[in-house]
Amino acid sequence: MMRHAFFYSFKTKVTLVLILAMVLVMGLHNFYTLKGELNTQFEQLRNFLKVIAGTAAVAVNPENLREIPMERGGVQSPAYREVARHLIKILDMNEPLQYIYILSKTETEGALRFLVDVESSSDRGRRAYRKRKPARPGDLYDARAFPEMIQGFMSATSDRAVEHDAWGMTLSGYAPILDRSGKTVAILGVDIMADDIGRMQDELKRRMLVVFLIGILICCVLGILISESVSGPVRRLVEGTRQLSAGNLDYRVKLTSRDEIGELAHSFNIMAGKLRESRERLRDYFFKVTHSLVRALEAKDPYTQGHSARVAELSYKTALKLGMELDKAELLRYVAELHDIGKLMIHESILTKKEKLEDSEWQALRDHPATGEKILKSVLDEELLRVIRSHHERVDGKGYPDGLKGDEIDLSSQIVGIADAYDAMTSTRPYRVSVKMEAAIVELNRVSGTQFRSDVVNAFIQVIRSGA
Repeated sequence: MMRHAFFYSFKTKVTLVLILAMVLVMGLHNFYTLKGELNTQFEQLRNFLKVIAGTAAVAVNPENLREIPMERGGVQSPAYREVARHLIKILDMNEPLQYIYILSKTETEGALRFLVDVESSSDRGRRAYRKRKPARPGDLYDARAFPEMIQGFMSATSDRAVEHDAWGMTLSGYAPILDRSGKTVAILGVDIMADDIGRMQDELKRRMLVVFLIGILICCVLGILISESVSGPVRRLVEGTRQLSAGNLDYRVKLTSRDEIGELAHSFNIMAGKLRESRERLRDYFFKVTHSLVRALEAKDPYTQGHSARVAELSYKTALKLGMELDKAELLRYVAELHDIGKLMIHESILTKKEKLEDSEWQALRDHPATGEKILKSVLDEELLRVIRSHHERVDGKGYPDGLKGDEIDLSSQIVGIADAYDAMTSTRPYRVSVKMEAAIVELNRVSGTQFRSDVVNAFIQVIRSGA
C-alpha cells in the first residue's frame, strides 16, 4: 500500500514530470549538438580531403603522366616512379589517408582509367585497413555512381556522403591535375576509410553519452529539489485540510512564499479563521436557543431553578482542576447546562411529585438521558452527546441508561454526573430537604470508586471546598 502511495503521490508525479522534461530537453539538445558536431566534423574531413587532393595535384607533373605506359608493367617506368614518389610522400605525411591515386578519362562516359595508385610500405598499421591491392596503370574504374569524382575534373571537391565500392566504405576528395594550358589531364583522389570516420564519431558519441548521463543525474537532483519546493507546500495544505476536517479550526498553514501556493495558503488560513468565527457564532446561537429550553424546563419544576447553571459552573471548574484544556472545559460548561434537556418530554406531574414514583414514572425519569441525546443528536457531535446520555452512569455498572462500567464512562460524563449529584443533594426537592456541604462531601467520599471515579471525587471536593 505504501509503495502504491509513493508512486501515485503528487511529489513523485511532479518529480517524474520534471525529470522527464529535463531529460527530454537535454536529450534533444545532445541529439542536435551531436548531429551538429558530426556534421561539422564531416565537413572538416571533406575540406581536409579537398585541400590534400588539391595540394597533391599541384605537385604532380602532368608531362610525367603522359609518359606512363598504360599496361601492368607501367609501374616500372621512370615516369610512374617519379609520380609515385611524390604521392607516397604525401601519403606518409597524412596519417588518416588510406589511398592516393590518379585517374584519367576514357572515351566511355563514366569509365575512368588508373594512371597511378600507390601505398606506403612503411606504414604497417595503415596497410592493415586496406581492402584492395594497388591498381595498375590502365586498370578501369566505373565512376558512374560517384558524381563528385566526375566533378573533380572541373574543381576540387569531395564526397557528400560515405560511399561504398569494391575498395570498401570510404570518404574521398578529388582535385584536377592541369597542364600548362590549364586543361585537365587527370584527377587526383585521396581516400580515408569509413572505419576512421566511425572511430571518430564513436568517440564523440561516447563523450556525449557521458555528458548525457551526468546531465540525467543533475536533472534528477534538480527535479527532486524543485518538486519538493512544490509538493512541500502542497503537503502542508493537505495537512491543513485534514486538520480542518477533523474540527481543528485553530490550525494554520505556515508558508512564507509569495507565489500562487503562498496565496492559496493565506486564503486557506483566512477561511479557517472565518469558519472558526462562524462555528463560534453558531454555537453561541445554539446554546442561547437551548438555554431557553432549559429555562422552560426549570419553569416546569420551580425546585430546580438554577440547577443547570450551577451544574455547568461546577463541571467547568472541576474539568480545569483535572487538567482539561480551557477550550474543552468551556465546551463542557455549555453542554453541562443541557444535561437534563430530556426532561422536557417528562410530564411536570412526575417531576414535582412528592410521593414515591411508580415503576412507569421512574422508568420515564430514567429515560431522560437517552431522550436528551435524541433531542440534540442533529446539532452535537458524538463526544458531547455522550455527556448527555451517560451522566447518570456509575463506575460499578449500576447506572443508567446503558449500565456502563469503569473506563467505559468518559471523564466528561463523570464530571457532569458528580456535579449533578452534588447540586441535587444540596438543593431542596419536593421529596426531600437539602443537606449541608460537609454532609454531601461525606456522601461523595462514600460512593468514591463505586459511583464516581476517585480522582474525579477528589478534584470536585477541592473545588467546592475552595469556593473557586
